[in-house]
Amino acid sequence: MSITLDLDEQALASLPLGPGERERQMQIEIACRFYAKGWLTLALGARLAGLDQYAFGAALAERGIPRQYGMAEALEDVAHARRQ
Repeated sequence: MSITLDLDEQALASLPLGPGERERQMQIEIACRFYAKGWLTLALGARLAGLDQYAFGAALAERGIPRQYGMAEALEDVAHARRQ
């Protein structure tokens, strides 16, 4: 799915990111915020961000967002371990 956002050009130009980096960083930021709100599990946050779970965990740590580990994450870990 693709989502189009209408954002202020001047505000975007003030970001310390190049044009190609802006979209990528916004994708990661949105995934991190949704994870922080409890809307996504770690695995789904990583998928939304387009990162593996380790890199997504690092992105969360860079933003000071604590990892949440509940029943959903435990079940994901068990399912992942069974596939190995």
